[in-house]
Amino acid sequence: MLYECCRFLARLLFRTFCRVHLLILEAPPRKGPCILASNHISHFEPALIGGFFPRLLDWVAMEELFHNPCSAWFFKQLHVIPINRFGNNPLTNRHGLRMILERLKQGRAVGIFPEGGIRSQKGSILQGARMKPGVIFLSELAQAPVIPCVVLGTDRLYLVRNWLRRPHLWMIVGKSIQPPLRCDKDLKSARLHFEKNISIAFLKLQEELCERFELTHEDLPQSAQERRGS
Repeated sequence: MLYECCRFLARLLFRTFCRVHLLILEAPPRKGPCILASNHISHFEPALIGGFFPRLLDWVAMEELFHNPCSAWFFKQLHVIPINRFGNNPLTNRHGLRMILERLKQGRAVGIFPEGGIRSQKGSILQGARMKPGVIFLSELAQAPVIPCVVLGTDRLYLVRNWLRRPHLWMIVGKSIQPPLRCDKDLKSARLHFEKNISIAFLKLQEELCERFELTHEDLPQSAQERRGS
């Protein structure tokens, strides 16, 4: 009930103070495991995506959010999964990975930021930066499709005055990308192809938003320091 209440409040907040443009190119599966993978340009994406994505999402978030007992209780109620975002090797974070795989086994939808943190420009997957290996690893192990998502405009929300101007926010959800089967003869090649398809999907989704809404360079992701002019 708390999760649904937070979703409602998130939709109400963004619809009141922002102009949200939502595109869903293919309806996500209503049941069964799936991984929602999105770019991450601000702290507002979990609330925006969680509020407007058709399914409930169990977000993967940095374990630092669970150090405080009150915040730990709150995020557990929202089904957030803590994980060490600084580990490059998925096998070194076994507890968090077991939790994610268990949720996927239950047929739930898991939300992940494959960049491992807030990124803009050269460090962003929207600029061709490589993803962390966890998404590929989890998708293959759970045989859960990856649904790419691109969000633009949320980096403007760091300036309080922008909320009063009802800034434009853009969110586009792409088509599901199926992981390789573990029985594939050339599994290594299949994994590389799978990762490449996801990376290309992010770039194409951003292009779709730019073309459909005639976005300019000012609409594309910038760092919080750049948005503040410092």
